[in-house]
Amino acid sequence: MDISYNDRYFRFALGFIAAHIIVMYNEPDNFLQALFTLSYLKGLTGSFAIAMLLIEWVHLTAMRLDRRWDWHQDTLTRLFWQTVLGFLIPAVLAFLMAALFFYAYGYNIFKTTYMSQDYTLILFMILAINIYYFGLNSFLRLRGTSIIKNEDVDSTTSSKEVILVDTVNRSIPVKVEDIAYYYILKGDVYMRTKAMSNMEESYPIQDNLRALEQKLDRRMFFRINRQMIVSFQSCLYYKPGKNKTLEVALTPAPYQNVESVPVEHARLCIVSEDRAVSFRKWMDR
Repeated sequence: MDISYNDRYFRFALGFIAAHIIVMYNEPDNFLQALFTLSYLKGLTGSFAIAMLLIEWVHLTAMRLDRRWDWHQDTLTRLFWQTVLGFLIPAVLAFLMAALFFYAYGYNIFKTTYMSQDYTLILFMILAINIYYFGLNSFLRLRGTSIIKNEDVDSTTSSKEVILVDTVNRSIPVKVEDIAYYYILKGDVYMRTKAMSNMEESYPIQDNLRALEQKLDRRMFFRINRQMIVSFQSCLYYKPGKNKTLEVALTPAPYQNVESVPVEHARLCIVSEDRAVSFRKWMDR
């Protein structure tokens, strides 16, 4: 399930609020007194720029990691990279940008109260942003799962018979009935047909999996997880997997040799827990 965080205005408001809190933290003046001072405006401008850069970093990091590791299926791996990329790196960036800001106004950051007071608050804010995106991811996933479970697989389907694959030099018409599956590798989408002997022959596709779901006949194609859409005719069988998931055997098999499977494809043929019930209904026809 692709997660889209449509929270641009919230991020902007969050950046302004965070900047104001940082500037007013431990200030003796109240807001109305500080509002018309030059030091407040300078501090607010610099803090807002730093806050927005950090928020955007965490935002982009969350989206990027969503494509690689799911919070539910790859919890430990996702937690590790979210900590490194979403917290530790922004923490270092926050210090470097603040040091540069103080330097621009002729101050040594280590001779100010920034490290003992403001920086601790900033670290808590960065942590809060990460927790916010974790919660938002969980909420959107739960809402998306409810929609999927309530969808009728016999609902309006696409009548397309041919999918055009655009490459650098040509456009290739591919009959829908010849498509084995779509999958994501290293952030890019590929199509493999039944006649292709290996994954290296797959066609790169410009659309994301969500757009493809809208184009394809839902009786013939199913999104089994965040990385793969499979054709009904390519599903040989399925069996119970771990944690209420399902393992699907496909033809042609994505990889003949276990040693050649990329790390990010280790769970490629696993029907995620939130789609298992719908997948069984889809197969039972």
